[in-house]
Amino acid sequence: MIKKITFSKTELIYLLSIISITLLTYLNHFDNPFFFDDVHTITQNESIKSLKNWPQFFTDAKTFSSLPANRAYRPMVTLKNAIDYAVAGKLDARYFHYHIFFWYIILIILVFQLCKKLYHASFKKYKHLSITALLATTWFALHTANAETINYICARSDSFSTLCIVAALLLYINSTTKKWFLHILAMIIGIWTKQTGLMFVPILFVYIILFEEDQIFNDFKKNAISSVINTLKKIAPVTIIGVSLFIFNQFYLTPSSTDSTNYTVTRFEYITTQFFVYKHYLSNFIFPINLSADPDIEIITPWYNLKILTGLLLILGMVYLMFKTAFQKKLRPISFGIAWFFIALLPTTLNPLYQIANDHRMFFPFIGLFIACSWGISILIDKYNLINKTTIFTLLFFLACHAFGTYNRNKIWDTKESLWLDVTVKSPRNGRGLMNYGLTQMEKGNLDNALNYFNRALKLTPNYSTLHINLGIAYGAKNNKQKAVNYFKRAIAENNTYGDAEYYYSRYLKEQKKYTEALKIASLGLQKNAENTRLQNLINELNVVKNQEINRLSKLEEEANTYPTVNLLIDLSSEYYSSKNYQKVIETCQRILEIDANNKIAYNNMCSAYNQLKKWKQGVKACKKAIEIDANFQLAKNNLKWAMDNVVN
Repeated sequence: MIKKITFSKTELIYLLSIISITLLTYLNHFDNPFFFDDVHTITQNESIKSLKNWPQFFTDAKTFSSLPANRAYRPMVTLKNAIDYAVAGKLDARYFHYHIFFWYIILIILVFQLCKKLYHASFKKYKHLSITALLATTWFALHTANAETINYICARSDSFSTLCIVAALLLYINSTTKKWFLHILAMIIGIWTKQTGLMFVPILFVYIILFEEDQIFNDFKKNAISSVINTLKKIAPVTIIGVSLFIFNQFYLTPSSTDSTNYTVTRFEYITTQFFVYKHYLSNFIFPINLSADPDIEIITPWYNLKILTGLLLILGMVYLMFKTAFQKKLRPISFGIAWFFIALLPTTLNPLYQIANDHRMFFPFIGLFIACSWGISILIDKYNLINKTTIFTLLFFLACHAFGTYNRNKIWDTKESLWLDVTVKSPRNGRGLMNYGLTQMEKGNLDNALNYFNRALKLTPNYSTLHINLGIAYGAKNNKQKAVNYFKRAIAENNTYGDAEYYYSRYLKEQKKYTEALKIASLGLQKNAENTRLQNLINELNVVKNQEINRLSKLEEEANTYPTVNLLIDLSSEYYSSKNYQKVIETCQRILEIDANNKIAYNNMCSAYNQLKKWKQGVKACKKAIEIDANFQLAKNNLKWAMDNVVN
């Protein structure tokens, strides 16, 4: 058992310096906005708007997200979001970032303590032990890849569940807290934060084998069985509780509608592609210059593709190094760190997810690499007596580069436009990235540029419902009604879950004053997702408008019957036209002509109504009358052309 280790005054000073430098590095990220899954878990999630809902967070996974298919049982994440909303009193991303960064600082301290204890357990007399632990901690704190997790608010599930696992291991290592089984409590909180918290079980197994039941490495044949049995006994309480909680959460508390599984590929294709993903992650660990908020890595086939084989060789090399270093006590932190890396990636390796890779998934596994690589570098420097000004300058320059990289990644996450532009550059085959950058252009009013990116995305993701929604909105803004309607209908056909397509199509119809049709579409969307608050609000608005329209029409009818003036009857015909009662338009216009036989507006309105009823010849006749009265009446000319074109056909 590792004895209690305390921090010296010098270590505390260095640790405070690391935290201060980290704060300065991340100082430009606190006002970065919500992105990605933040929308349905935070900005559109009504559940987090009252802390009184907190008991439901632990009993009802529906509180996690406004989208049925994205509901996972992560009550700690929902609770944290609710706390941040309550403190801010509104949706303010800064308060979410403050809270996340606070726990990041705590994790930095815990990483230092874990490194120091692991290094002490393997080589307690090593003179550079504290410096090495500080190096690992600084590297972790400033590593550019971590910016992908710290900037992405919803990824607090990754950072906080990682903290829980590190804390759980430290609580197990400490003999006092171990007696009180506090490590199990930390693991439970980790699982409540993200399912990967269960990975504490295999990590604890590896720790015990390497640092407690390490007689297995003295005589493997003789001690292997007994060491493994002893280890299994030690982790039995953690395993039983952890696995039971995971199963209960996954199969009893997670809604059946929740599904992030990628059914478009086989499990074999997904897993073999992960060999390349490992290579991608490792390259970003060494040189994080290809970070993308939304990578465009796709399934690679066949399995003997060079990309897959290269990744496999890299993995096999790391596995060999892991076993090799396990047999040398002073090198066991390397073995432990590599094992941590592989264990942390197991959930996203074996379970086919919709996204093949995601850079915020690196946060948890990289902890192991910081432990292993820092120790390995330190041992090599000491072995070859390389401690000199050049080495120190190189290490400081290396860490400064990470700080600079992190600062710049924060700037990229500063706006939707800068983030998605970066994605289009780093991941040019990502349809969602192209669409989202196009969306930023549409918000600025650059419709042609937006449509350029939307159509580029359409070639890559032709069945993407959200893309069709945005195409509908863009063409609607350009007053291309036919294309707008076609894309909205395609969006509805491609999505049977969220109700978002119905919301935007209904909103468009409302803008066109087609209230009855809009209400019908919105109601269909609400049938798909009864908890879509935007649809509920839109339906309420449509009902109000429709009632106002009915009341206005009734009032106009009453007034027109009492005082049938020309202007009043023209207004009434327009109201009938808006409500698609075209026969009433014609009848009202005939009443106008009884009062004013040369009223051009009456003839034009009759023409429009006849056209809507596809009575083209009668439409031609009415419009010609309007133009006879006023040869410059452009609206009548347009309606006449509409009628004439169809008469010919």
